[in-house]
Amino acid sequence: MNSQNKSTVLSADLNNFIYGVSRRNAQNAPDLTKTGVNLLKNFPAARDAVLEYFAMVFHDAVNMSISQSEYEADMGNGSLESVNMIGPELCSLGQAWAPFIAPWCINLIMDIATKKSSVPNTTLQNADPVRILLDITTQNLTLLNSEERAKCIDMMLGSRACSWAVGWVGRAEPALVAPRALQLGADAARAVLAHLANHPPATHHVRVALLHLFHEALREDGDSEKKREVIPYLLTLASKSDIVLKALTQDIEQTLTDEVMERLCAVCASQCKSVAWADVGPGALVALLLRADVRCLLLLLRHALPTSAHPKNGFCRQLVANLLQQLEYEGLHRDKTIPLITSAVEEIHIVRDKLLDGSQYEKFCLARVLIVISSNLPSEFVSTISYLLQHSRDESTLALLVRIVSGTIRMHVPNDSSDINLDTDRYQNLIKTGVEYALRDAMLADDEIKSCFIDGSMPEDQKTYLHYFSLNIIKLLRWENSGRVPHLSTRPFGRAVEANLYRVGDALQQYASLLRVRRDSTMASLDEMPTCHALAEILDRVDMSGANGPAPTVEDILKVVRATVQYFFRCIHLKDTSEKLRSVTIACRLLHKQCVHTHLARSLAMRELLETAMFREDTAFGSRPVIPNIISAMNKWNNGDLLIHFNQKHGPITQLTQSHTSVFHAGIIGKGVRKQDNSDANDIPPILTTNIELLMGALMSCMEGDRGLVEGNKSMVLLLVEVVSPDVMYNGWPWPDEDFTKQVSIERELYMCGALDGAGVARAALRRAARARPCLCLASTLLRAKAASFLHRLSAYLDRHTQSAEMAKERVSLEDLLSTMTLGNLLPHPLSHMLELAPELTAGEIVQVLRDCLWNYTRDHVPSPTMFPCDRNGLHWRDPSSCKPPTIYTDTLRLIIQMRISKLGHMYPIMFLNLKKEH
Repeated sequence: MNSQNKSTVLSADLNNFIYGVSRRNAQNAPDLTKTGVNLLKNFPAARDAVLEYFAMVFHDAVNMSISQSEYEADMGNGSLESVNMIGPELCSLGQAWAPFIAPWCINLIMDIATKKSSVPNTTLQNADPVRILLDITTQNLTLLNSEERAKCIDMMLGSRACSWAVGWVGRAEPALVAPRALQLGADAARAVLAHLANHPPATHHVRVALLHLFHEALREDGDSEKKREVIPYLLTLASKSDIVLKALTQDIEQTLTDEVMERLCAVCASQCKSVAWADVGPGALVALLLRADVRCLLLLLRHALPTSAHPKNGFCRQLVANLLQQLEYEGLHRDKTIPLITSAVEEIHIVRDKLLDGSQYEKFCLARVLIVISSNLPSEFVSTISYLLQHSRDESTLALLVRIVSGTIRMHVPNDSSDINLDTDRYQNLIKTGVEYALRDAMLADDEIKSCFIDGSMPEDQKTYLHYFSLNIIKLLRWENSGRVPHLSTRPFGRAVEANLYRVGDALQQYASLLRVRRDSTMASLDEMPTCHALAEILDRVDMSGANGPAPTVEDILKVVRATVQYFFRCIHLKDTSEKLRSVTIACRLLHKQCVHTHLARSLAMRELLETAMFREDTAFGSRPVIPNIISAMNKWNNGDLLIHFNQKHGPITQLTQSHTSVFHAGIIGKGVRKQDNSDANDIPPILTTNIELLMGALMSCMEGDRGLVEGNKSMVLLLVEVVSPDVMYNGWPWPDEDFTKQVSIERELYMCGALDGAGVARAALRRAARARPCLCLASTLLRAKAASFLHRLSAYLDRHTQSAEMAKERVSLEDLLSTMTLGNLLPHPLSHMLELAPELTAGEIVQVLRDCLWNYTRDHVPSPTMFPCDRNGLHWRDPSSCKPPTIYTDTLRLIIQMRISKLGHMYPIMFLNLKKEH
């Protein structure tokens, strides 16, 4: 197109634009907008007129957008269509037009904001025309140089009505807007920064501007009069703007270093009398701190430590006191949100860590903060209890835990209120949960790999985490039982442990187990016995009777019984005698506490004790298996050797008439020849004897009083019969004829005799039962088995085997049987003196005495509880005057003594002098 034609077209467009503007309406607005855009691009001289028209279009569009509630659906409106057309065109004009477009946009925004000052800022910002205008402004500002941008920003900051626009437009240049906004008054700056901070990247520039202003105020050079108002201004601005407060308190430790604090104190001391500081008093600071981050409180506590006479320390302490008092008052309103408390909850790990390693003053103040937190957030109350129970290492920290618990309970209820007990019960479940979580987390932590094992920095006296938890619980239980701590008068921790009885018992059972998995580089690889001792002491200190609270369930009691039994046998293996006795005493006390109230617990405890001692822990008590060579190696048995030949060579013991001789063999089919055992079965080392006595003490602990002692021994004897006897067919009290044992029950009785001979625990249990008459009667089948075995064995040896080692062992076993029956009052006078005669008798004489005196008497006088009447003192005893045996049972003894009067004559007057003969 040539220049003449172009000029003609522009002239026509200009005339049409002027004519259309003078008669403008909503219908011709899009056409006029297109003409205006064309003139703006091709005829710069018409710039002012076109921009003026565009301003009118924007005003009409803003009015239309605000007045229509659903204007988005009415896109046919000419003004709205024109605005959508203007936006892209003005943004695409380029850098040359930016110095004209940007100021025009800013002036238009200021004009619209001023005219629409009654319209809420949110409504105005959400209008499409305004958003398009803001986008045009932002786009063109980025095309200006720094000086021009600064002028534009200053234009906007000069109008208070468009602070929202400054915040929006300033997102493109936050580093330019933030410092200039701080030059305004507190209210104007707050409005600008609030809108600016809605853009997250701009927050950094706001913080930089604030810190720059703060540090400039602390510099010694410069205009001191001007700087005098900076700090009060910042505090006032922070009190009105959460954005400013957050920016100032972010990384407060790096901002307020010791050097900065010294300078700040000097500036405050010199300027605090000025008018600008009138509104910045302790009350305003407390209000700020309530809205601040918890790290500000920690920094304040550090500078409030009473370690120096510096004036700032006293002021900080007073500020802390006012803050805590206000915090506790605000905390009484459960529905009120306190930013400081919210921040403390978000960074609760920092607060709790400070409770462990802080000064006493810091611990005391933070405990008050945790009380407010716990009273409003039950979950934090539970986690605080759990954390302190796991990580406390001194009594002062545990005292803080007691204070937190009691303070939380009494936070919303006065001390003299009748509802205090109700509130205590309400929080008791939370305390129980806290103890449960602490126990669980401590056990989990013991199985985690720790760096101290890898880098070799583990202390020599390091214990498991569960051990430290247990020690803390023990200290708390001691304080409760002492009665000298009023805050623990309701036994909160004792009741919590009682409610977690099953879990504590399970922990003791796991740690006392020899089969427990112990991973390397974990606390589980350490010695677990100190932890077991601590857990046992916890159980020893709690109340299991239900007198001071709900009684434990049967499941709880049985779990603790099993754990206690397992702990008892672990203590049996301890090398240190004093530690061993002390631990066993605790275990016995625990068994007594559990068994005294329920027969089920007593039955379980006695069964576990006996079965474990006889089968699983038999070596600790000198016991031997019933069949010694059950695990002998088969390679020691030559293939050419037949077991029947060894049995035939075994001696006359296999030559019993009409008897099953498979038990009188020299070995086991498929296992090999029986090994010869030359050791004395009754030669038990002292340590094993001690272990047996400790086991008997544990069994006796399961019984209570005279009546309980008799009933308990009856249970023990019946259990012993059940464990030793291979079946129940011949477990009755009667003693059959001797020939019956040879033909029918000899195998069974030899098995039982071997079990008793190999188990020192069983023999000791029988002796204990013999003292509690008539309990030994219930073990008649065991006594009968031993007597029958002696008859068969001793009759096979005859006199020529009197001095053999086997005969010596048989004599010792016989003496044990006679002493037990005598102690149980089953053998009346003079049969009770067979024990004194046995060492001097030959094998044949012993057989004769056993058959004629012992066996025949017990056959005709069946051992039965009815033989032991109860006297007025509640004791069961056989009256010697009414139970004298007939001469048929004593003549054999009389004849043997008479035939060997030279050696046994001194026994005759003792046994027969005053005995009336029966005809």
